[in-house]
This record gives sequence, structure tokens and C-alpha cells, in this order.
Amino acid sequence: MLDHFENDMVVISDDANSDSYEFMDVQVQTDDSSRLTTVENPTLITTTNHQVVKKCCVCRENLRDHAVKITSQDRDFILFSRNIWIPEGARCCSGHLINNLLSKEAVDQIKPFSIRYQELSSSDKRFSFDDPRDLNDDEYCLLTSLSRDNFNDFVQIISSSTIRPSCNRSIRSAVGIYLCKLRLDISNRILACMVQIADKRTVSRIINSARQAIVKSFVPDNLGFGHVTRVDVIGRHTTTIARELMCGGDSTDTPIIIIDGTYLYIQTSRNNEFRRTTFKLYKKRSLLKPMMIVTTTGY
Repeated sequence: MLDHFENDMVVISDDANSDSYEFMDVQVQTDDSSRLTTVENPTLITTTNHQVVKKCCVCRENLRDHAVKITSQDRDFILFSRNIWIPEGARCCSGHLINNLLSKEAVDQIKPFSIRYQELSSSDKRFSFDDPRDLNDDEYCLLTSLSRDNFNDFVQIISSSTIRPSCNRSIRSAVGIYLCKLRLDISNRILACMVQIADKRTVSRIINSARQAIVKSFVPDNLGFGHVTRVDVIGRHTTTIARELMCGGDSTDTPIIIIDGTYLYIQTSRNNEFRRTTFKLYKKRSLLKPMMIVTTTGY
């Protein structure tokens, strides 16, 4: 990992009152072919961006005006002595330093605040849309009703919109969660459990972001009257049997469409006004009645 630690390792002095570091010779196992020192499974301590959340990586208190960056010597020392890796650029309060180095008390105070679970344990997820190879084609069809190739093409289209990846999900995950919601009709709580997201409110925000991106980038070119011309409906989306039944087979310039309504059952809303509006006595449950407009080919 670090060549200059091949023969030497920084350790804390046994003297409890000492605030400085001493060097001592240790035996460190190295690979003769690569000459690289290896450290097994270091704990990663998360540090926040000091421009966003000003926290000291030692005491976790708010940083003061005289915050300083932890030196590479201190970071290397903590890695080898405590098996804790501190990222470059981490900052701490100036009171933790003596002679520009962390004091012994400060070193002892450093503890892993939280592990980056997504980076270190991402393989423990039940399933993930981030890796296209994680799910096979049948599983994509089961969860999203799209094949894996169609899903990849769909994500490529959505990526051109204003949606951006965040700390909670990637663009692929957002689209996958949204399609799972439409396909499976399960609650946000169950979705959060499936993809291991903190809570259902986060899932709700992800679904809303994906929906807005789809409305902006996909819907105008693929749904509605504006994306298809009258000539296309007549020439490409009208069956022969429909033309025979509706036009007697003589007319070739008449578009034929099918308008059909159906029932979409929904959960009972907590909003009393909306609940009264959607409750139907003849079905004795809450529902919506969407109207579908399609061509005779199903387009």
C-alpha cells in the first residue's frame, strides 16, 4: 500500500505522558514481486465534506474557525496502529494537535463513526438494478415487465432528463423502483425492504423523481396524441379486420381507435374528501376509472 512503510511503522510511545510519535522497526509482510505492504480489512471512518457539514473527524463536534487538515503522517499512523482509514482531506479541530501532529488523546478518541455500508457491503443486497448482470432476463420481466435489454434502453432515455444520481440511489435504481411499483402494486414499505432503503418516505421521493423524469423525457415521444401522426395510425396501427368491420374495407384513409374504460382498485386514502370521491357503492371499495385510448393493434 505504502512503500515507505515496508520497513518502518509508526507507533505510539509506551509513555502515557508523551504527545509525540516514535518510530520502531517491525516485521511487515510484503509481496516480493510487487513490494507493496498490505493491510487486511481496514475500518473506513466516514468524514463529511467540511463545506457542507462542518464536523471534526476526531470529536465529531462542529468545526471552529481554525480547523486544520489531518496530515498524511497522522493518517498513515492511524491506519497501521488502529486499522482505521481516514480519507485524505479530513479535518479536525486545531486543539487536537501538538506540534502539528495529533496528540495521543486525539488518536485514542478517533473511532469509526459509521461504516460506508453501501460501498463495503453492497453485495449483501437482496437484488440491485445497478449492476445489469445482477438480474437475469426473466427476473427483469417479473419485476418491471421489461426485458433486460429494454430496461437498459429505457434507462438510457431517462438519463437524458434532469434526473441525477444521489446518495440513496442511482438512476437505474430509481427507474427500477418506479417500474416495480407499477408492475407489482406493492406498498412503499415493502419496496424499501426489498431494495434495503432506510424508509418508505425515501422510496416515495425516489418514485416521484423517476416519475417526473419519465414524464419529461419519455412520455412526449411515446404516449399521447402528439407523438404519432394520423398517417401512422392508418398505415401502421390499423388491422385489416377492423377496417373491414368499421369501414367495409373500402376506406383506407379513416383512422380507427378504441376507447375503453376499466377499474383500478386503490388503497383507502387518509384524505377524507378523496376517500369519499373514490369509494364506489356498487364495488364496495375505493377505485379509479382510467380511460384508455388505443389503436386496433393495441398501440
